[in-house]
Amino acid sequence: MANKPSPWLSTAAACQRLDVSRWVLATARDSRQLRKGYHWKVKNPHAARLTYLWHVDRLEKWQSQVKTQPGA
Repeated sequence: MANKPSPWLSTAAACQRLDVSRWVLATARDSRQLRKGYHWKVKNPHAARLTYLWHVDRLEKWQSQVKTQPGA
C-alpha cells in the first residue's frame, strides 16, 4: 500500500502549487486570514530563522473562497 504524500509543503513548493508569491502567504498569515496549526505551522520553532510548512489542500480551499468573495 503506497503512502499518501504529506499535504504539508515548504513555502516554495506551496507557492508554486498555488501560483502565488511567498508574500501572499506571509500577508495572509500575518493578518490572521490563515490559522496557525490549520493552514500553516512552523517546521522548527527553536530555529533562529523560522521555516513554515503550508497545508496546501486547506490553502486551495481558502484560495477558492477568497476568489469568489465580492470585491476580490
